[in-house]
Amino acid sequence: MITLGRGKFELDIAPEIGGAITRFEHGGKPVMRHVPHGETNVLEMCAFPLVPYANRIANGSFSFGGKDYRLPLNFGEHPHSLHGHGWQTAWRAETTSRDRVSLMFDHAPDAWAWTYSAKQVFTMTEDGLLLTLSLCSRDDKPMPYSLGLHPYFPRRPGSTLKAAVKGMWLADGTLMPTEHVAAGELIDLNAGQIVSKAPFIDNTFTGWQGPAVITQPELGLEITLTASANSSFLHVFVPEGTDFFCAEPTTAMPNAFNRPESPDVSGVKVLAPGATAAIEMRIAVRGL
Repeated sequence: MITLGRGKFELDIAPEIGGAITRFEHGGKPVMRHVPHGETNVLEMCAFPLVPYANRIANGSFSFGGKDYRLPLNFGEHPHSLHGHGWQTAWRAETTSRDRVSLMFDHAPDAWAWTYSAKQVFTMTEDGLLLTLSLCSRDDKPMPYSLGLHPYFPRRPGSTLKAAVKGMWLADGTLMPTEHVAAGELIDLNAGQIVSKAPFIDNTFTGWQGPAVITQPELGLEITLTASANSSFLHVFVPEGTDFFCAEPTTAMPNAFNRPESPDVSGVKVLAPGATAAIEMRIAVRGL
């Protein structure tokens, strides 16, 4: 476990559990959801990285550069591949100080046929956290990719999520995107959604330029989440009967590798040999 701190902020990170955040507090209050002591399931953590692809790839299959690829189904009985490698990989600490740490892992070709390195840099700031996730190609051929970050926030009766978005992808029973609709079809992020009154949501919102503002009246906190300009997709996950919800900046929509839309619409990108791509997420916190 690595602990960072600055001012009233404290952050715990578990490199061996998907490079995940296990605690993020401001003055003893949870900025991200509470993780029970001793928990080792990455899906129960506060946040984890999505690399080298974010969200789902339908049936673990896609074509690129004239070749077909088949990835392992890595999420139990779920029919699609999910979230890439980073969340299921042990990371190693490269540099550590009181308020900053960088984590790394290297991937050798397997079903994902490209060599790459991934890096997370956690930096405590005066008002919260800056997290940078980068992907560096170590291969001699182009590689498709998308990136994302997956934070979990406390869900209280008054928790509200507000974000300026233009549209939303509806999804089928296996959470594959089906139809692009108006942003307010299921929940109204533009006006501000009381999360406890939302239906089940596991959908990607489009045209997001940030910020996303999370108001936590029961905790006396306002959380402002912003991301780099390449993160115009905000995936929102509100499961039923839980004490958390997720607001996830990503660079692409689910199943982007298989979508017929242009890259400008789907968000899928190609990383040239030796090149690096990155996504940033900043979380600023103030008392109400």
